[in-house]
Amino acid sequence: MKKVCLFLSVCLMAQPIAYATTTNATTTNNSNTNQAQAELPDINGTNTIGNTNVPAEKKFKFMDGVSGTFALTTDYVFRGISQTENLPAVQGGLTYTLPVGLYFNTWGSNVKFTDSEANIEIDTVGGIRNSIGDDFSYDINYARYNYPRAPELEYNELNTVFKYFFIQAGISYSANVYNSHDEGTYYNGGINYDIPAQYLFNFEGVNITALIGHYSFPSATPAKSYNDYNIGVSKALNDVYIVMAQWTGTNHKNPPYDRNQINGTITANF
Repeated sequence: MKKVCLFLSVCLMAQPIAYATTTNATTTNNSNTNQAQAELPDINGTNTIGNTNVPAEKKFKFMDGVSGTFALTTDYVFRGISQTENLPAVQGGLTYTLPVGLYFNTWGSNVKFTDSEANIEIDTVGGIRNSIGDDFSYDINYARYNYPRAPELEYNELNTVFKYFFIQAGISYSANVYNSHDEGTYYNGGINYDIPAQYLFNFEGVNITALIGHYSFPSATPAKSYNDYNIGVSKALNDVYIVMAQWTGTNHKNPPYDRNQINGTITANF
C-alpha cells in the first residue's frame, strides 16, 4: 500500500515510478515524474577563435541540476490502491541530477491508512536514467519508503523502467515489502505516448498512458497477489503546469480503497 515513484510522476512510475516515467509523468509512483541537464552555451553565446565564432560549452554549476515538482491530486493511488482512504493529497519533490544521469530525489505526500498513525510518506531515491539513441531510455533506482510516525511500515525497493519508442515496461522488487519480511515483486507495462499535434488539430503537449500491472506476493503471506490497471491523459498547459485525468482499477477485493475511480491531478514543475 505504499508508493515509489512516481505517480507524477509514471504519470507518474507513472507514475510510478511512473512516472516517471512514468513516468510522465508520472509513476508515478510514483510515481509523479527530471532528466540530465543539457549543456548550454556560455553567457556570451560564443567563443571567438580568429574570425570564427564557435559555440562554447558552459561549465556545469551546482544549481543547474536542481528541479522540483508540486502537485495537488484528488486521491493518492499507488499500484491501484488508495494511500489516503480516497481523500485528496498534496505532494512535492526535489531532484538533483548530474550530467551523467545520476540523480537523487526526495518526494513526499500526505497519507492515511486504516489502523495506522502514518500521516506522511517521504521517499528517498537514488538512481540513474539516460537515453540510448533517440528511441530507448531507462531509469534504474533504489528507493526507501519512509513513514516518520509509523517506522514499522518502512521498506526498501529496487525499481526499473524501460521505454522503447512508446512501449514502456518496468519491474520493482523488495525483499521486505511493507516491512513484512516477505518478498514483493511488481511488474507493469503498456504504452506511454506523446501524441503528435497533427493528430489532434495542432493541440500540443498531450500524452496518454495505458498500463497493466501485477503485484506478486508469496502464496504463504497474508497479502494476496493482484492486478491493477490505469489509463491517463495529460496536457501541458505551458512550461510549468500539467493537468491529468486518470482512471484506475484492480481485480483486488478490498473496497473502497482499490475501487474503480477517476482522479485528477495538477502538477507544477520548476
